[in-house]
This record gives sequence, structure tokens and C-alpha cells, in this order.
Amino acid sequence: MANDEPSGQQPYSDDEIGHDDIDFSERAELDLFDPETASHDLLEYALQLGASDIFLTDEPHSVAVRLRRMGRVELVQRLSREAGRRLQNHFRAVSGADVTDQLKPTEGRKAVQLQSGRFVDVRISALPSVFGQDLALRIFGGDEAIMQIDQLGMLKSELAAVRDLLAATSGLILVAGPTGSGKTNSLYAFLKYLRRSDRKIHTIEEPIEHLTTGVVQSQVNLRGGVDFSHLLYAILRHAPDVIMIGEIRDERTAEIAIRASGSGHLVLATVHARTAVGAIQSMLAYRVNPHFLADSLNGVIAQRLVRRLCPACRFEVNLSDIDDYMADIRDRLPDQWRPSMWMPVGCDRCLDGYDQLTCVPEIMRVEADVRQAILSNRDGQAIRDTAMRNGLLSFHRAARLRLAAGITTAEELIRHLPPDEEADRHDAAARAHAATTA
Repeated sequence: MANDEPSGQQPYSDDEIGHDDIDFSERAELDLFDPETASHDLLEYALQLGASDIFLTDEPHSVAVRLRRMGRVELVQRLSREAGRRLQNHFRAVSGADVTDQLKPTEGRKAVQLQSGRFVDVRISALPSVFGQDLALRIFGGDEAIMQIDQLGMLKSELAAVRDLLAATSGLILVAGPTGSGKTNSLYAFLKYLRRSDRKIHTIEEPIEHLTTGVVQSQVNLRGGVDFSHLLYAILRHAPDVIMIGEIRDERTAEIAIRASGSGHLVLATVHARTAVGAIQSMLAYRVNPHFLADSLNGVIAQRLVRRLCPACRFEVNLSDIDDYMADIRDRLPDQWRPSMWMPVGCDRCLDGYDQLTCVPEIMRVEADVRQAILSNRDGQAIRDTAMRNGLLSFHRAARLRLAAGITTAEELIRHLPPDEEADRHDAAARAHAATTA
């Protein structure tokens, strides 16, 4: 079996704000506040920290400025109500969102050129709240911001399995996980890997998150009556080689996706499901024909995002029973690795002991035995048991590999991974056996 090596916080309370609050006690100070300059400074700061979202939220006496960084919200500053409103209205105006009517939800989008010369694509969503509004800014990068597949955080054997799936010229590949698990980032990385001059690639998205050269991108317009299934049906007339579907969320989209993948197209799509087997069950819940699903499905990649320990300051903790804990995955570890566990410390490079988000995947190849299990309408546990016999690496075995490699902490894995159903089942069996022999 191949050795695996890496390939590529609690919300702050008010007393943990890293910057001085801006009160503007003097009117002259407020008059000098330039919302355009402040907006550029805020975007530059967010990019510097690797934040994915900015929130400008009206509170009783101020406007709170928060960032979502590595999946967690951090309060960085409070503005006076007047300064905060100016900043909110500036973002609304430049993005094309309605500034005059603040009693209704509104959206906008704008590519902003910062003082550094860098362009950043910002999507604005404004929501009325009890004290005024909550303005959410999602930060998108362009084509240069899309990761290579070896930067997602997969280990070598996982990356090899993904590349093997992407080598197919037709069939369906599902990427599963809850909101915020990095599904869309993975899909873009896969498209970047597949992109070449002799392939025609189409995407269906809501919204388009990264403008990608060499790819035909279409956006769902629900207000105009154009949903995923409408666009997918139309795209099939344009002779694509690869189709990316932002999300399968209804029976018709599921049906057309399977039909397309079974007729010579490689289809990549996301679906909301906790595990790889759960993705199959989600598709069956859309009443697709099990025969067509089994025939077209190449594989499922379920995933979660966890924070990666900063390699510059992580601290090693030796545990007496670590060898027993790692026994079932020792054959996957390089000989030179001595299993241990690591803790976050914090340094100038990372601030809090973690430096970025990394992917923990569960990868299922759909081969003959799994296809037969789907065809036989067997339950999820039966499909999972079959997949395990065919080499499925479960979330929790993948997680322990990352503990052994010092990539992340047990706290992160417990927080983000689904319950270990396999371990729970074994524990239940052991308790039942103990009860019968007592």
C-alpha cells in the first residue's frame, strides 16, 4: 500500500478586538472619514488574513466589522453608526445594489481594483435586521485564485485516486459535504486540472464564484425562471466534453445529470450529504433510476475543511498509547514517520497556531460490487460495507493519518467530521457480546 505524505477558533469576544474602535467623537474627524479609502483598506486587510467574508453589522450603538477567517468569525473593529453607515452605503453603491430601500434584501457584485493594483471580486448581500442591516461581502479571486488539485490538502494516495477518477472521459463524479466544506473550491480545482485546449467545458453555477478562462460559465437565474435543469438541458446541445453543476438540488437536475454522464460527458456536481454513501442515498432520494445511477456513477468525494497547524510553531505531544491508536493505519505511514500528536502555539506567521484550511476527504470508487449494491437497492450501511471492502478510506481513518502527520489537531477533527458510525457500530457489537457472556 502506498505511503501517504501531504501534497500541497473560537469567535473573538469584545475584549479580543485587535484594533482600536473608531468612535469619531469630533465631527471634524467624521468629516475626514473617506468610505472609499476605508473600503480598500478593509479589503486589503481581509486578503492579507486570508478571509473569505466581511460582515458589517448594525448594532445598538455601532457597526461591527467582522471577518470570517478559516471558517470562523472574528470581530476586528467597531465603527460609529455614522461612519459604519457610510461604509455600508459605499459598498452597496459600487456593487449596484439598491441604496435607497434598506427594508428589503438586496444583492450586488463588483470587481474592485485596490491601491496595490490587485483586483478582487466582491459579492454584496444586504439583509434588514432589528438595528438596521447586516451587510455580507463574499470575497472571490479570479482565475489565479483557483487552487491546483495538489494544493487542496489531500495526501498522495488520495490525490492519486482523484486523478484516476478525473481521467475518465465520461461518467458522474459527485462532491459531497455540508455548506462550507470546500466543495466548490474542489470543483474549480478539478476543472483547472481538466482544462486544456482540446476540451469544451461548461459550468452551471449559482452564483459564479470564479471567472475562469477557457471555460463557458452560465449562471442560474431563478427570478427569470432559469434553474439548474433548464441550463443543463440547454448545455447538452452545445457538445461539451465536461460539465460542472454547482449543485444537484432537484429531481429533474439529477435525472439530466445522470443522462448526460451516461451519454459520453464527464459530469462533476456537488450534492449536500454527510458522507460518500450519503451522496448516493441523496441521489436515490431524487427518484433517479438505480440502474442508470449505478451505471454512470464513477465515484464520490465527500469532504470537510479543518484548520491546518502552522508548521513553523506547532508543538509535539507524545502519548503513551499513540501506537495502539494508530495501529490500523500504520501500513499507510512512511517508515520515517514516528506517530505523535501536535498542538497549536501561535507565531508571527500564523497568529493563532493555524495557517490555512485543509481538506479531509472520504473517497469512494464505484466499481462492480458497489454498483451491484446500488442496483440491489441495499441500504446505506450495506453499500458502505461493500465500499470498505473495495478500498474506501473513511473520514476517520483519513483523519488519523492527518493526526499522525501533524497536519491538524484532534479538536479540529472532532469539531468538523461526522460521527464515526463504523466505530459506533463496533462498540455496540462489543457491548452486545459482553452482555450475552456476562
